[in-house]
Amino acid sequence: MKCRRCSSVMVYERFYTVDENFSGWRCVLCGEIIDQVILENRRAKRGRGNRDKRRECGS
Repeated sequence: MKCRRCSSVMVYERFYTVDENFSGWRCVLCGEIIDQVILENRRAKRGRGNRDKRRECGS
């Protein structure tokens, strides 16, 4: 798999935390991590559009 951020190689790994364990892809160069939760959150964000969440003065 190729990293979307830096185009380097990604490796499939198992990650261990205090609360849970999960599997995902990690870029060997930049450290980008991709797992199912990250992909779902990015899809949901894309579905809402690219609205600028900053409020304009007077609104």
